[in-house]
Amino acid sequence: MNRTRALVFGLACLLSASAMAQWQWIDKDGHKVFSDRAPPADIPDQNILQRPTMVAPAAVAPVGAEPGNAAVPAPKIGGQDKALEQKKKQVEEAAAAKKKAEEEKIARAQADNCARARQSMLQLQSGVRIATMNDKGERVFMDDAARAAETQRVQGIIGSDCH
Repeated sequence: MNRTRALVFGLACLLSASAMAQWQWIDKDGHKVFSDRAPPADIPDQNILQRPTMVAPAAVAPVGAEPGNAAVPAPKIGGQDKALEQKKKQVEEAAAAKKKAEEEKIARAQADNCARARQSMLQLQSGVRIATMNDKGERVFMDDAARAAETQRVQGIIGSDCH
């Protein structure tokens, strides 16, 4: 009878030891780590050497959950969170759309500036007298030197900004 009890006890210990979840991984310092808990999230999958063969029952509540509260989902150990991936994709799309809108705004402003510079160049080359305002607010006509300087400035704008 004692022998049967010892055999049953030994078999129970053997089964309970194999049912324990055992994780094995290499940490960021290169050391092997053995644990009954999953490795931290910063450990890449290729560094996980052994995963538990037995999965905990689904009825077990996650750490920190109130007993009897089935509304709290169990934490994900591996895989991808689809909601998180979808939100990440939406943020990336919004950033790309914002960048594209900003680029279009800059392109429109540059095209507008080029059109104004070309119009100014046509006016300067037409030979018509051009009047400007001085510091006192008086109307002053451009002389040939001022016209040449303004023509050179506008040509620089057209040459550098307009393709």
